[in-house]
Amino acid sequence: MLRDKFREFSRDTSSIGQERVDGVNGLADALIAAGHSENATVAEWKDGLNEAWADLLELIDTRSQMLAASYELHRFYHDARETLAQVQHKQKQLPDEVGRDLNTAEAMQRMHTAYEHDIQALSAQVRQVQEDAARLEKAYAGEKAADIRRHERAVSEAWAELCGSSQGRRRLLLDTVDKFRFLRAVRDLLLWMDGVRLQIEGQERPR
Repeated sequence: MLRDKFREFSRDTSSIGQERVDGVNGLADALIAAGHSENATVAEWKDGLNEAWADLLELIDTRSQMLAASYELHRFYHDARETLAQVQHKQKQLPDEVGRDLNTAEAMQRMHTAYEHDIQALSAQVRQVQEDAARLEKAYAGEKAADIRRHERAVSEAWAELCGSSQGRRRLLLDTVDKFRFLRAVRDLLLWMDGVRLQIEGQERPR
């Protein structure tokens, strides 16, 4: 990765360069202390060298910051696309079927509870994308800032749709289970009444 290679290059260059600059500075200081006839020229070259070294260090630092910012932006785009794909995949997994009877409806309800736990794990990823977008937007302007907003909005809208669909299915399954439980209670009561009627009709009539 370019950022890691440059970090290594920066570390090595700074270390080796500083050692060499320190060596030349020591040499210049020794010449000046010894009262060399070209003291003024040596001091001038020493100052020029140190200024050039400071400029180079600043250039390395600026380049490092640019690469770090570029890496962070590309990581945001990657994370946003990946999170969006996962949210859309979960949306497609949401079934329409509610069950033909109480047993299947209750089984669907249990499956949906597990599904809700699964999508809840995605909420942390969505929140991270939103937080990263808010922070990066402050660092960029114009087209890049608009692109960051667009990626964040796509994730947030897909997430809101998924949460809405999931809640709607939970309510539908709850209503379906309640309906089947009611129908079972009605059926059980009718069977009980039929049994009572048969008992009554089976008794001997009074003479």
